[in-house]
Amino acid sequence: MSPFEVQLRRDLRLGWAGRGDMAVMLGFFLIILTLVPLAVGPDAAFLQPIAVPMIWIAAMLSSLAGFTRIFSEDVRCGWVDQVALSPLPLPLYVIAKAATHWVIGAVPMLLATPLMALMLYMDTSHLPALLLALVLGTAALTLLGVIGAALTEGARGGGGLMAVLVLPLAMPALIFGALASAPADGGIVTPHLMLLGAVLAVLLAVAPFIAAAALSETESESGA
Repeated sequence: MSPFEVQLRRDLRLGWAGRGDMAVMLGFFLIILTLVPLAVGPDAAFLQPIAVPMIWIAAMLSSLAGFTRIFSEDVRCGWVDQVALSPLPLPLYVIAKAATHWVIGAVPMLLATPLMALMLYMDTSHLPALLLALVLGTAALTLLGVIGAALTEGARGGGGLMAVLVLPLAMPALIFGALASAPADGGIVTPHLMLLGAVLAVLLAVAPFIAAAALSETESESGA
């Protein structure tokens, strides 16, 4: 078994053991979307046009709630130091953490999305496009989250600083994702979806190295 597989299995086990965080993120997602009909009333003519934007906003805010804990436990217990001395490169360690966070946090939201979309009177013909866009969009948000988590690790008020860093950078993914989720021509693969995929590809190329450099700097400062 490769060091990357060992890290991934470890993170998945720890993520499942601490599944309270998963419940919080999913609960936050469901509460946001449930409060909208309660606040404005069950009017299909009003809810249907805002269904897609509300689902994306709920997904973004719910993901943000779990970003601060991506590296905190590993830094606190010294696991990042051990990884730095192991054959596993830090960028691959970051990818393993991002993949675990996506599986634990985003997959439950994706499973709950069809029910929430029906509750908001969304056109069922748009569900495949919405789910595909959410897969790409939540992955992109997760990579932004690992950058923010690494840069703010150990900082006082890291949660607020994380929001300031991540939310502006998440706007392209949010805009392209919302536009790709309700295509006018009824297709699934649209220019907006391809742009969202391009955003994900760029983040996948740069985010592990940025986060790894930030973690290395954090460990150097703590060691000093």
